[in-house]
Amino acid sequence: MLSYSRFDLAYFGEGTEGISLLKIIFMLLVLLGAALYFPQTRPTVVETLGPVINPVLTWQTNGEMDRIVRELQAMNEQGTTLPTPGDRFHRWMERQFFGGAKTDAWGVEYTLKVNRDQLLVVSNGPDKQLGTADDLTQLVMRQRRRDGP
Repeated sequence: MLSYSRFDLAYFGEGTEGISLLKIIFMLLVLLGAALYFPQTRPTVVETLGPVINPVLTWQTNGEMDRIVRELQAMNEQGTTLPTPGDRFHRWMERQFFGGAKTDAWGVEYTLKVNRDQLLVVSNGPDKQLGTADDLTQLVMRQRRRDGP
């Protein structure tokens, strides 16, 4: 006799070897997560699922940017020379972070902007265009060394 739990929305197959729809949905979510994890597959997933997935990608990109900012803050506090914008920043990103972390969740390279007292790490956001309302930014305050006692 077959028994169904209230979580089994559908049941495929015979006997106890069947697969519930809930299990299929779970497997699809795991595969989606894996596809988003790897920078090489992100653009394809994003293009297909765009508006539905952008809040998740925004959250993921903010998390990545937070790690970048923490690393830059640690370097600043230790008095280490900070990377400069452009190619040096991108090479630093490749050395510091595994798996193509120099790109955001939409496949666009992060940008570093330098002002007198701060650094800005910028993602172009879902529209992939720099300088628009959906850009994501995180700030690093620069500490100036004081000379003397």
